[in-house]
Amino acid sequence: MLHEWLNALHIIAGILWIGGMLAMALVSITFSKTAGMQDNAGKAALLDTVRQWNRCVTSPAMIVLWIAGIVMIVSHGQIPHAWLLIKILVVFFLSALHGLLSGDLRKRATGQPTKNFALLRNAAGIIAICVIVIGVLAVIRPF
Repeated sequence: MLHEWLNALHIIAGILWIGGMLAMALVSITFSKTAGMQDNAGKAALLDTVRQWNRCVTSPAMIVLWIAGIVMIVSHGQIPHAWLLIKILVVFFLSALHGLLSGDLRKRATGQPTKNFALLRNAAGIIAICVIVIGVLAVIRPF
């Protein structure tokens, strides 16, 4: 019974985390395309809202996802299968991307120059691909 609750918590946290990351990615992409445009008050309000959501929901959801996932792995008591190891690598990558997006939005909010990484420009699509990979691995368990 505990495993089912942990699994539900893990999935809910994943949904919240990915939703927040997509919002961060889309704001970052939009702001990089509209760098010279005015309406600084609107930009500041949007940045503040997304950063506050990140602090209050997205980042805690990532932490809950990791904790629930680790507890499920440890309580299972076996060496993880290949599909799970690949899933963990993808989640590590998403965690790093989350950090890059957080840093990008922080720099934009404080007026610091930002780097225009291809990774950040394509973050929304990359996140979507990672979610597809994770979903297939978790449901199909191909190996």
